[in-house]
Amino acid sequence: MAREEASPPEGNSFTRFFDRVDRALLPVFGPSPPTAESEADTTPLDQRSCPICGHPMFEHVVDHSTANTVLICPTDERLPEPDETAPYNELGMPASGRRLEKYEERNGEQER
Repeated sequence: MAREEASPPEGNSFTRFFDRVDRALLPVFGPSPPTAESEADTTPLDQRSCPICGHPMFEHVVDHSTANTVLICPTDERLPEPDETAPYNELGMPASGRRLEKYEERNGEQER
């Protein structure tokens, strides 16, 4: 009788373990805080500008006939590329974090 009163009312040790994990992680990974409605872009998708040429998206053609989807812009004009003089990481993206710190340290030593 004492054993029945001391044990949890439902589930086995496996489910109780994950219930404890869920309760412990809820403060860390809980629901995201609500955001202001003004942050959301309410422009219709077809009227937003193209990230490549800057024209509205309704002027473009999206080709799904191949395995890779192709966006066909209506013009040969392109938006200017951002001027990136910092080093790149192994994926060809601008470096950040520790890699950028090391780069700045090395450049600081070379300039002296």
